[in-house]
Amino acid sequence: LLQRMADGHVLAKMPEVPLEALSWTELCGLLHENVGALIMNFHKAVERITHLEYICKCKTDTLNSLQQTHEDAFEKMSEQLKAQEHCWQKEKHYLEQQYSNLLAEVCARTQECEETAQKTRQKLYGLEKICEELTHKNNSVISTLSNVYKDRSSLLAACALLSGALCPLYGRLCTMSSQRVLLQDQVNLHELVNQQIRNLLYALPTNVGKNQDEARLRNRRAKHLAYVFRRSVIAVLAVNRLRALAKYSSSLFVWTDGSRGSTGIQVCMGEFRSWQHLQFCFTGSEDKGVDCVEALEWFTSSNLHAAISSSISELQDVLSKPDPDSWLSGHSLISAARNCFAKLMDNLNVLMDTAQGSPCECRAYLERDSLIQRLACGLHRVNAQALEAGL
Repeated sequence: LLQRMADGHVLAKMPEVPLEALSWTELCGLLHENVGALIMNFHKAVERITHLEYICKCKTDTLNSLQQTHEDAFEKMSEQLKAQEHCWQKEKHYLEQQYSNLLAEVCARTQECEETAQKTRQKLYGLEKICEELTHKNNSVISTLSNVYKDRSSLLAACALLSGALCPLYGRLCTMSSQRVLLQDQVNLHELVNQQIRNLLYALPTNVGKNQDEARLRNRRAKHLAYVFRRSVIAVLAVNRLRALAKYSSSLFVWTDGSRGSTGIQVCMGEFRSWQHLQFCFTGSEDKGVDCVEALEWFTSSNLHAAISSSISELQDVLSKPDPDSWLSGHSLISAARNCFAKLMDNLNVLMDTAQGSPCECRAYLERDSLIQRLACGLHRVNAQALEAGL
């Protein structure tokens, strides 16, 4: 018993005391305790086994019920799968038939698309040729427009230069015509005065004339300083008048052909706003020149182009008629040319500021008994008297 208790690892109250050292009474008490514990454990094990058997029975019933349910569900599922398979077979057959129809339709549409693509390729090839032709024409038109623009710019610049030379020349022509009338009057007056002087010389005695010449020579020599002073005053007045006349300038340059004695042609520009001041001195003049930007604006002026276009419109309408006999037979061409030239000169005069009141224009010397005319006459008279006096 002791050996079995030792093999069974019977627990004692005092584990530090070996079982061999226990007395019989202690050993019996220990045995009684362990047997009671074993009996209690046995009863608990029996109760647990009973409970487990009950649980197993319930689970067995549940499993049987579930198995029966699963079998029923499996049978229903088998029937449903069979029905579904039958439906699938029908749907498969329908889909195969529909696929065959769609395939045939796709083949037919593919054939149509291939034919359409072939026609489209042919059209595209034709359009490419047309595009190449249009590109070539476009390049030609661009080149033509570029040449037309260059020609227009060249013609506009040429018109600007010619108008800049024509208007001052026309102004000088008018001035020279007025001066010619005045000079003709002066020549007539001079001839009349000479005739009267000759008549007086013929009427007076010779001795009286000699005495008068000597007295006149003495007076001239006495008034030499006064004459010099007057000539200086006239020169200063002339310089001041020249400075006043040349205060504003729109001149671009002066062109000469290189021939001897040629005075050249002055070329001006129109629409000149910022007038350049010329600084004159007694030894010469210093021209600051005009601004190149304003010269460029004048050469490319839209107002000049509009003026030329509007002036030549009547002549252009006459020249654009399909039947030239209609205007060759009459005087419509010459009349249109005359009217267009008049309009052109009016427009150019407006652009070139050649109208009355222009800053560059001064016609005081054209008037009779003007200051410049009196100064010129006085200077001419003083010079003549000085030459006669031997000065």
